[in-house]
Amino acid sequence: MPKGGDVEIIQEAVGIAEGKTSAEFVVAIQPRSGSYRDVDLLAAAVVTALVMLFAFFGPAEVNPDFVPLNLLLTFGLVWLICSRIPQIRRGLTSEDRRKDQVQQAAGAFFLQYGVSQTRGRTGIIVLVSQLERRIEVVADSGIHRAVDAEDWDKLLNEIQAGFNPENLPGTAVMAVERLGDYLKGPLPADPDDEDELTNVPHMHK
Repeated sequence: MPKGGDVEIIQEAVGIAEGKTSAEFVVAIQPRSGSYRDVDLLAAAVVTALVMLFAFFGPAEVNPDFVPLNLLLTFGLVWLICSRIPQIRRGLTSEDRRKDQVQQAAGAFFLQYGVSQTRGRTGIIVLVSQLERRIEVVADSGIHRAVDAEDWDKLLNEIQAGFNPENLPGTAVMAVERLGDYLKGPLPADPDDEDELTNVPHMHK
């Protein structure tokens, strides 16, 4: 996750982007957008069931007195491993599931951080989610009125392609810079613009 100095880097990038366009940027970075507890439990249940089948029907002779304890330990160990290793969760979930989780989280942050409350409805939330390896951009109605929908979708796809799982702050900066450079055309900065939203990124643990 980002370190203290990364906050200033992202904050500076937001300030520069907002100097080019009347859009207001809010950045959030988090390790994951969903709990995925159901995935952990399902994996633990499946592995435990396989172990149980092997214990009763496998070629090796097993002392039945130890089966319940071994099954309990197996379930707990698999659940713990899945819950602690993001790569396993990512491997056990579909791309659509991960995409939906990030979209839901970004939509919640859009409301929570007041991105929908800007004077010109030009707020944008940029969410970088590590486990899902996704960048979700949610823009208010003022942005969508100013941009070409096809060009906007193309830009978002290019931003997603630039996701760097080894550098989340750099990923956030890249997204903000790309958005600022694009929006300075259809939505240039106004001399009367006020900085209505914080430039300090929201870092979730």
